[in-house]
Amino acid sequence: MMKKKKAFTMIEMMIVVAVIGFLLTLIGPRVIGLLKKGEISATRSTMAALKSAITEYRRDMGHFPTKKDGGLKALIVKPNIPGNENWDGPYLEGTKEIPLDKWGNEFEYNCPPVKYKDKYRYYEIISEGPQGEDKPLDMGA
Repeated sequence: MMKKKKAFTMIEMMIVVAVIGFLLTLIGPRVIGLLKKGEISATRSTMAALKSAITEYRRDMGHFPTKKDGGLKALIVKPNIPGNENWDGPYLEGTKEIPLDKWGNEFEYNCPPVKYKDKYRYYEIISEGPQGEDKPLDMGA
């Protein structure tokens, strides 16, 4: 007597693939949405760390970093300006570079504010946000 091999039939395989495809269409957008929210949250957290470092810089130097000081770079490298003996940085721990947003872009820093003059008085930090969206992330003081 010949033994029958146990195996999936083609119809069973097609049903499994169809069920997996159906589940992915239901769950996929939700997962992508959660990933996007996570990226936005992480970028906002980085912006908050920059804001804290800017506040420490101001405490020591008596002013917020300007383009003349080197912008955000002044948080890591002592600026070559008069009065730089008060600089007590680096103000961003554990890094030798200004961090990027979660999409790999540099933050825009303006002191005084340029884009959000009505919202911030002293400076603004801007991330263009997720690609393809016309809603940048902003923070400032």
